[in-house]
Amino acid sequence: MTLILSLLGTVSLNLGIQEIESAVTAQNELAAQHLAEAGADLVVQWFHNPRSIPDGAVGSLMAKRYERPDTGPSFFNEQGGSQFIGTADRPDLSYDDARPVDDRLLNDPGTGWFRSLRGLGRMLKLKVYGPSRAGLLCTVEVTAGVGGLTKTIAVQLGANTIPPLRAAIQIGEGGGRTSEQPLPVWVHWGDLKLKGDVRFDSRQAVPAKTPLAPVTGQSYAEALQREDRWLDIFVGGEAIFPPAPSGGSTAPSNVLSRQDPFPGLREDRWDYEFMKKQAVRYGSYYAMDRNGLLYPNGRVEPGLGLAAAAVLESQGVGDHHGLVFIDTLDQQPPRPDNLGTLTLDTAYAEGLFVINAHLHLKPKGEGQSMAVLSPPGEGSSSLGTRIPVQLTGVHVQGVLYTAGDVFFEGRPRIYGALVTNGRVMGTAQASDRLELWYNDELRSGLVRGLPLVVMAPGTWQEKY
Repeated sequence: MTLILSLLGTVSLNLGIQEIESAVTAQNELAAQHLAEAGADLVVQWFHNPRSIPDGAVGSLMAKRYERPDTGPSFFNEQGGSQFIGTADRPDLSYDDARPVDDRLLNDPGTGWFRSLRGLGRMLKLKVYGPSRAGLLCTVEVTAGVGGLTKTIAVQLGANTIPPLRAAIQIGEGGGRTSEQPLPVWVHWGDLKLKGDVRFDSRQAVPAKTPLAPVTGQSYAEALQREDRWLDIFVGGEAIFPPAPSGGSTAPSNVLSRQDPFPGLREDRWDYEFMKKQAVRYGSYYAMDRNGLLYPNGRVEPGLGLAAAAVLESQGVGDHHGLVFIDTLDQQPPRPDNLGTLTLDTAYAEGLFVINAHLHLKPKGEGQSMAVLSPPGEGSSSLGTRIPVQLTGVHVQGVLYTAGDVFFEGRPRIYGALVTNGRVMGTAQASDRLELWYNDELRSGLVRGLPLVVMAPGTWQEKY
């Protein structure tokens, strides 16, 4: 009996040890797979956030290399070929922890790219090379190790073609629609483009363009001299100024009139159907009734409408709503007769707002303070030339894209861009101004709220 019980105990102990080893192995395999997938996710983040891109060759590789006339900066050439052309054996980008320099870049606990994942294991290899399917952007291959076990996964990425917004404010689609009142907008850090004839308060009211202008978050209303390093004003028709006391009629050098039809007022427009599909897939889609109430998922049901503030208001900086698409009254492409009016009376709103209606902008409160970066110096794309600036009193951060007119009260401040097919007009005192600081990342199609790069369905694979 003692011998039999001893044998049974030994067998049970061995089985238990084997079960523990098997469980640990399975756990390490799963952890290694999750670590490799997290590494691939971090590479995707490099495409979306320029500030997270590592210095050197990686940063230049993740930036768009081609300039296409239809879409602006692009990952693809005119023939549709990706800028990633390497293979698994000869990748465009390759890091291996067997090389001490690469190991520090991958796993250093203080400065390594994947230091936030070091609690799970080690990143062993990272490769980025060309896609195996036409139309895709690249392949990301990551090898991770946990407890002596390794996993290699590969996934292919696709890219959304998001048209850039290459001007801070773009106004008007048809000539002659600009208000008879002087233009009530001030622009920092980017261009202003307007269709038709445009009236200005005076020549002195137009900020001068000079490379010596201070780069601050100060309003033009507070500045002793109105100057900016990046402001050019492109007018489709005539730029109309009050007669000068001296009889001179020369417009400021950064006001360029008669730009349409020749040489052409280059505008950036987003397609209605494309943005609608993107909102259904990645963002939020709302129908609107004639009272300005919003209905999720396009279903207009009495008693279920939401006020715009309940949908669009953000609690603070970082509370980003993503892409919010508000449709026309009949949910058809915008026309003059199917546009309602949306009143945005929030203290602060952050998101990518595509509003197929007239917009009444009525901010309340003092807005939010935020740290931002100025555009790079003219002729440069280096992140190092962008100057940190603290903006205060911002009521909207992101993009306001409207199909109708924009009416505003008070002095709303925006960080991002404004595009409207109609006019921009103040509704109260003549001294009220809409003031906007341009987010230069929009120039490259980096539009927060829409994924620039996505993992292509059906391309995930485990490699052995």
